[in-house]
Order: sequence, then structure tokens, then C-alpha cells
Amino acid sequence: MADRVLGRAARTDEAPHLPSADAPFTGPARAAEGGCGLRTAPEGTPQELPGPGAQGPSLPLLRAARSAIEANLDRPDLSPALIARVLGVSLRTLHRSFSGSGDSVMSFARARRLHRAHDELLGSSPARRISEVAARWHFSDASHFVRHFKAAFGTTPTRHIEAHRGKDAP
Repeated sequence: MADRVLGRAARTDEAPHLPSADAPFTGPARAAEGGCGLRTAPEGTPQELPGPGAQGPSLPLLRAARSAIEANLDRPDLSPALIARVLGVSLRTLHRSFSGSGDSVMSFARARRLHRAHDELLGSSPARRISEVAARWHFSDASHFVRHFKAAFGTTPTRHIEAHRGKDAP
């Protein structure tokens, strides 16, 4: 009776149990079921701190979304819709969780892909072409990649590699 007075449905086999708004976000429940095939980040994966406006109930969702994005950067079909589906939230809720962080869902993914491409370029053999790395990290073409790389790192990939390799030379 108290459940009815408080507006809660009694838990029966006919009524599924939904977590309360106070319950912590438990992460991507559907990923383990195979859902859309997205992977979740391994436990203990370091996460960047959210922006100053990210707080309250969206913070756990933001962390879970960033983990799911990080774990799936190599997928060409990575999109906000796929991340929302694996987390079991609406697309609007996913975008709202990023609203205070200073990033959008895909700008976060692009930044993480840029960092992975950066690491790959610096760690690869000199024969590895920039266009190959750009394609591997799902940039539409080399010029698109170069534009974003320069905005993020202040120089072109070629000059950045030359400067880095110059420091490593004996």
C-alpha cells in the first residue's frame, strides 16, 4: 500500500524493476548481451576529468560514455546513437551528459582519435604514411586529419614528427 501512495509500482513479475533516480549509474548493461557490439573499456581504464560544468547525476553517465567511446575508437561506425544504445539511454540524454563538459560526444571521440593517431605516428617507422594513419583512425581524408591535428597540436603531423625524431637522434 505504501508503494501505491508514494507512486511506486509494487515489484511483481509483470512490472519490471527500474532503478530509482538516486541509484548510481551502473554502466552499459546491454554490452554484455551483445547488443550493438560495442565494447566497454576495461576496468581501471583511466578517464579524463570532466569539465567544470559536469556534475550531478550526469557525471556517472559521462564517465561511462567516455569509457565506451575510448573502447571503440577503432570502429568506423562509432556514433552518438551507438553509444546511447549501448548505455541504454536516449540520444538526448547522452548529449545532455556532455553539455557541461565542454565537448560534444563526437568532438570527444575525435580528440581521442587524434591522440591515438599522434601516438601511432610518433611510434611508427618513418615509412608509415600520414594518410594511412588518418584512415586507420577514421578521418575522412588526410587534409581533414591534418587540419584537426594542427588545431590540436599547433603544427602539422609532418613537422611534429620531424621535430620529435630530431630530439631522439643521438
